[in-house]
Amino acid sequence: MRTRVAAAALSLALAGCPFHPRAPDPRTDVGDWARTRDAATRRLELYDGLVHRATATATHLGPEVRRARAERLAQWLSWTDEELRRRLAEEATEAGRYEEFVLVLYTADKDDNDLDSTRSVWRVAVETEGVEVLAGRITGLEDEANLRGLFPWIGPFDVVYSVRFPRSAEPLEGRPFVLRISSAIGQIPLDFGKPAKPFVVPRAGP
Repeated sequence: MRTRVAAAALSLALAGCPFHPRAPDPRTDVGDWARTRDAATRRLELYDGLVHRATATATHLGPEVRRARAERLAQWLSWTDEELRRRLAEEATEAGRYEEFVLVLYTADKDDNDLDSTRSVWRVAVETEGVEVLAGRITGLEDEANLRGLFPWIGPFDVVYSVRFPRSAEPLEGRPFVLRISSAIGQIPLDFGKPAKPFVVPRAGP
């Protein structure tokens, strides 16, 4: 496979065609964005015996994650300095208004993947220091290239949501907390009080 790719690249170069050896650049699994994102991400698979019922992967969008995301998008989209400054200001404003997660959810029964429904089978809450807060707003996100580039574990059978909670006087970042997703299917407690466990991020190409 590597030989065929190298041969194709050489043929394009000899033909005078422009060739970019790898995209996106920088890759989604390297740099400040990858380190910051992965440290703020937790994943848990829900099983009933040997039956896989659901998988949830949540990334907490704290101030540092928001900053790193904006800077990575600026690299990919060739933003001007003014565009980046404007986006960073927007991110700072949003971080001060609410706590937000990007939640990637798979359910074995696609009808159960309904977090943004007013009659969802799931209850979503954050628990910290003995206090529980219910999600204030859950919105489905469009499956598009930039979102999949930022969060490369999004699979073809996943649904991606923005989950927002009312902002308390003390931010979640830097404190232990649990994002708990519950239904009759089972409970998925994503524990942000424990160190993140590394998981393999799919990579395309050689």
